[in-house]
Amino acid sequence: MKRYVFNRNEFKWAEEYYDLISRKMKLPEWFGKNADALWDMLTGHIETPCEIVLIGFDRKENEYNARIIQRIHDCFLNAAKDFPDRFKVRFE
Repeated sequence: MKRYVFNRNEFKWAEEYYDLISRKMKLPEWFGKNADALWDMLTGHIETPCEIVLIGFDRKENEYNARIIQRIHDCFLNAAKDFPDRFKVRFE
């Protein structure tokens, strides 16, 4: 099973989280860096089955970062809900 690990300490601003995801999941250059594009990549581009591990995301965020990070995590969680045989998400 492929494993993707994302640590909150790896980026400062939420937009950089998309860059981190793109790099670690080896997404194409044309990845749109938004929640809809992430969903498309999760459900049709990345290698599955996979586990997505999210480390250190329990810290207090400013409103802007919190909103974007939540959208990203909603994509991960919805993928795990809709495709439980392909995705596992774990918070540490």
